[in-house]
Amino acid sequence: MNRMTRRALPLLALPLVAAAAACGSDAEGATTTTAASQAPVTTVAPTTPPSTPTTERPTSSTEPTGINSYDDVQPAVVQIVAKGTFRDPEIGYADGSGLGSGFLISDDGVVVTNNHVVAGAATLEVYVGGDLDKSYNAKVLGVSECNDLAVIKLSTTDDMPHLDWFDGDIKAGLDVYAAGYPLGDPEFTLTKGIIAKAKAGGDLTGTSSIDHTIEHDANIQPGNSGGPLVDSEGKVVAINYAGGAQVTTTEQFYGIATDLAQPVVEQLEHGNFESLGINGWAVTDDATGISGIWVAGVTAGSPAAEAGLQPGDIVTALNGLPMGTDGTFKDYCDVIRTAGEGTPMSVEVLRYDTSEVLKGEINGDKPLELSFSFADEVGDEVGDDSDAAAPAYDYASVVDDTNQIKVALPTAWTDRDTAPFDKDGVQVPYIAASTDMDGFINGFTAPGLLFAKLPATTDLNAELATYGFAGDCTDGGISDYSDPVFTGKYQVWQDCDGTTNDVVTLVAVPADASYLAVIQAQIATDADLDALQHAFDSFDSVS
Repeated sequence: MNRMTRRALPLLALPLVAAAAACGSDAEGATTTTAASQAPVTTVAPTTPPSTPTTERPTSSTEPTGINSYDDVQPAVVQIVAKGTFRDPEIGYADGSGLGSGFLISDDGVVVTNNHVVAGAATLEVYVGGDLDKSYNAKVLGVSECNDLAVIKLSTTDDMPHLDWFDGDIKAGLDVYAAGYPLGDPEFTLTKGIIAKAKAGGDLTGTSSIDHTIEHDANIQPGNSGGPLVDSEGKVVAINYAGGAQVTTTEQFYGIATDLAQPVVEQLEHGNFESLGINGWAVTDDATGISGIWVAGVTAGSPAAEAGLQPGDIVTALNGLPMGTDGTFKDYCDVIRTAGEGTPMSVEVLRYDTSEVLKGEINGDKPLELSFSFADEVGDEVGDDSDAAAPAYDYASVVDDTNQIKVALPTAWTDRDTAPFDKDGVQVPYIAASTDMDGFINGFTAPGLLFAKLPATTDLNAELATYGFAGDCTDGGISDYSDPVFTGKYQVWQDCDGTTNDVVTLVAVPADASYLAVIQAQIATDADLDALQHAFDSFDSVS
């Protein structure tokens, strides 16, 4: 028998550093941008109590807009209050209101805004032209996360003022005005600037992937998202959606140009387009090697919802292609555009809270399910050979004495060791638990589990051999292991020392190969196999 005096285990839940900021580049170099999204979900709706939203169905009219100047656009610009449950990687779940802007494009109440303003919302309440005495409910006609555009329709029979699209050439130096309701303020705001670049890069934010954007210096803030950027005649030159880096002394901002937005809007009036129904953004974390599309919200009834995606999930791969590795939506949208509307796509998801890796299909018949389970992989080889079912365990998180690692373990395993040990002059974080530590560490009579965070190594086969049990157990073979964070190998040892008990050893390294994680579990019953799975789902390197 060759046991680690203090044994080990890693897996899959290093703290993810994620934010709405994303890195992209235009033709002239790297630019960091942030979505000019709705104000934080803690922002409250306009303070003046609104009247009960109207419920009549809209009717159409062909009256002209009567808007021929930038200073006449206010009546056609709206504030959108999106209520629901969204998930931010830094603050977690938030039930409340997010605020964004939009603008009317027809007299029967059709409004254009950004996808990240409305997608996944439970309710939408809209205030028109800064009038707080009346609000309208709205329904979503169509969304597109790849273009960060959405079209909604107000519940009104009134003839509504609306804006027309700019149909001239967009050139640097064109005077423009950003209209909207920034920072959750219900009072209309209009700022002036010029077009700095007519065709900046299209992958500047982690919330869309388009051919190009308009770069301008008319100041926008969170809450301006979805609002119009108009010319001196009040025509919509672009749809504001992102703030960006400072160039010399002037901060630059970005909009979706009318030549790109208008055909997409026409599609969205009839349903979703280039969309899986996700409200989210690209995230990357070099320390853990995690990258993907963070899911902040999911539109009900969408392909993403039907597949089982949840707020807080990270889409790590579509059709086998890793997502978000460059901090943008580009790969995500390229796959969607290549596959086409309604086409089945394989998807891999990291469920961040539980550290589970799920696989399935979007637009297919394979819902998300756990992609790696030792119970599935080795369940026929290890566990209870009797017909009697062992009672299920309750679990609690255990942290080592150095506060570097933690894992969920059965509360019934009260014999524990959480002190570090010395390995070649290095203090190794360590946790072990069992019903009987001596029977676990020095024999094969008691169930138990341990893990340690060891110095880095690249020779995983040699490491597995260090913790082998030749002569005491039957070698069940070595298998490869991988997930979005770790790669490694595991070995099964069966019927140890004349018992029906088994041992599983896993060795794995994170993407940066900064350390070695080792797990060993002794399994006497199927409940012990479940304890091993719980450990894999909850293991976390705290530091």
